[in-house]
Amino acid sequence: MPSTFWADAPTPVLATEQFPRILAGVIAAEPHDRSVLRIFGIPESAGSDATHKPSPRPQIALKLYERLIEAVLASGVVYSLRTVRVADDLYIEYLPAQRCLWLKYQQILGSRLLIQMTEEQAALFEKTARQLRAPEPDKDADSEAEIDTSSLQGEMALLRAKGQRIELPARRLQHYARIKALILAAGGVYSRNGFQFGAAIDVKEVLTRLRGGEKPNPKKARQAFFTPEDLAAGTVAWAAEYLGDLAGKRMLEPSAGEGALAEPARAAGAKVLAVENHGPSAQILRDKGFEVVERDFLSLSLADIGLFDGVIANPPFTKDQDITHVIHMWRFLRPGGVLVSLTSPGWRTGRTKAQRNFRAFVDNIGAEVEALPAGAFRASGTNVSVLRLRAVKPVDGAPAGRQAGRNA
Repeated sequence: MPSTFWADAPTPVLATEQFPRILAGVIAAEPHDRSVLRIFGIPESAGSDATHKPSPRPQIALKLYERLIEAVLASGVVYSLRTVRVADDLYIEYLPAQRCLWLKYQQILGSRLLIQMTEEQAALFEKTARQLRAPEPDKDADSEAEIDTSSLQGEMALLRAKGQRIELPARRLQHYARIKALILAAGGVYSRNGFQFGAAIDVKEVLTRLRGGEKPNPKKARQAFFTPEDLAAGTVAWAAEYLGDLAGKRMLEPSAGEGALAEPARAAGAKVLAVENHGPSAQILRDKGFEVVERDFLSLSLADIGLFDGVIANPPFTKDQDITHVIHMWRFLRPGGVLVSLTSPGWRTGRTKAQRNFRAFVDNIGAEVEALPAGAFRASGTNVSVLRLRAVKPVDGAPAGRQAGRNA
């Protein structure tokens, strides 16, 4: 037991609102995983005496998110005698009478209040922990009927991560509409009896976060709203209006994602270089046979990749990143080359210095700008408004403007 009197207990490391993440950790318990914290003192049943003595050995394992582990360690967990390895050095003790979890050292005296739960949360915590004491039931067995599915989180416990899919249970889900919306927002695509994810997504992590009450949206976090197929084809065609036959032309797609623009350009005969700094996406591009530079596009110079006949792009939009990217793209065009990029509409009316300067830049290079129809990116999970910009780099002695360099 902690030496601190309850009336003088310190502030918990984790707020009560973070309980769903603790519960998700219990649901995702993996006793052999070295990134776990061990739990003691769970009563055998709801009617057990609150003074039930803890078992001398671990009952279940609680797998915490890395962010929660970091929060625990950063909060000043007792002593920092050496580099702490959570699974080796610490365990969790549950005190039923106080409805709390204490983080404790394995080898020295000392503890830290991890979380204070409400009465309802403690009851759910105990029920979930007791269910995990027994061997994990076969997912097709009738024992699934014992899982409390009265809540969204209870039904989330019935889902299974298998390969790049989240599998749905055989039973009907009361909260299916909400579960489906959360999984779609997390990057899943409905496929019979489940949801399929791209190769770059860690499906187990997505499911664990969903169970914890989070709303993961990998695309939004990376601004990875890939260009829909029909829009990508039209964007490449817009570049081809100036370049003519793309066969043999050297094309660049910066911040390429998984190559939505690079693919139709290559299909038209272009030699495409893709730049992408997200490792899993870069590997997908390589698997598709593209030449890939795995770097932040803004860090590249002409000495790194040279000049191109065309640049086709869908850069990230937030914090004027599209502005910065388009200006940088312009440097990589040979005279007579064409740049076609999607952008946000914010720079047209914005008042920041960067936005004002970009309006002047667009005028100076004689760019054409068109607004795409509303919902152009709905298939990629966003309803953001989008502009498409096209400009041709002047040949020496030729005036800047939309006609410069255009093929007859």
